[in-house]
Amino acid sequence: MITTTAYMLGMIRRIARAFVVILEFLLFSNVYIAICAVVMCQTTARLFGLHVPESLLLFTFLGTLGSYSLHWFLTDSSVDYSRRGRWNHRHKPLLFGLFVSAALAGLWLLSYLTTYLIDLLPVVFLTFMYSAPKINWQLFRMLRRIAVMKSLYLTFVWTYLTVAIPFIMAAPAQRPGWVLMGIWFLNRFLLIYSIALWFDYRDRAVDRQSRWLTLASMLTETQVRRFFYGIILLFGFTLLALYQQGLSGGYIICMGIPMLLLVLLTRRIQTSPSDYVYYLYIDGLLMLSGILLALISSQ
Repeated sequence: MITTTAYMLGMIRRIARAFVVILEFLLFSNVYIAICAVVMCQTTARLFGLHVPESLLLFTFLGTLGSYSLHWFLTDSSVDYSRRGRWNHRHKPLLFGLFVSAALAGLWLLSYLTTYLIDLLPVVFLTFMYSAPKINWQLFRMLRRIAVMKSLYLTFVWTYLTVAIPFIMAAPAQRPGWVLMGIWFLNRFLLIYSIALWFDYRDRAVDRQSRWLTLASMLTETQVRRFFYGIILLFGFTLLALYQQGLSGGYIICMGIPMLLLVLLTRRIQTSPSDYVYYLYIDGLLMLSGILLALISSQ
């Protein structure tokens, strides 16, 4: 009996370790965040009945995977003892390999999207420039002086790729009016930025030491909360505007739940630096609306 119990406990521990290994690979190799970007693209397409080429979704996945892999490859993790820091330090060659593979595959895929090159190439350039300040060359180091805008910059790139590009690539007859498109763009921008704000809040001490200032590192804790509440208020107005533009109540609820969950987690965010909270839960909020929308649309 004791032997059987010990065997079962050992088996459970091995399964748990395997689960952690798989989970950390998905999170820290940037596969998970790339999936979030794809789902956000699909959310825009599904919500407005747009038909976009499947190659766009693959390009979105590869672009996100490659850009985040480059970003973390360039990040010094030698003295970072968080779970992600330790994982990154051990897997630098993997991160570089993912970047190179995704970049080559993405460039190859662009040959099938030549009609939209003028719209997609800015995404490629802007995505690279987000990580460029981490390159230890004088030209790129100069960019750190304006890094206070990095979260707004990143939010714009995400919103452009997951909202504007699906509209651009859809047939003109499928696109909604400019007002509705603008409100949706602002709604997604506010959600993405509210998430980016808490990542900056977590990293504010490191950013202050490195003189790589962000808005969160320049504000007090109280000011950050007030700023966040201001974003929530604007986000609420966009939900009302979307409802007035004809979106159903069910769709509005799907769009609002991620922000509600982020608000409920605010106190935990301020006291817990857990990588799982940030990279699994908070990043996962990006694709929650899309998942909920798919569920109610299938019924």
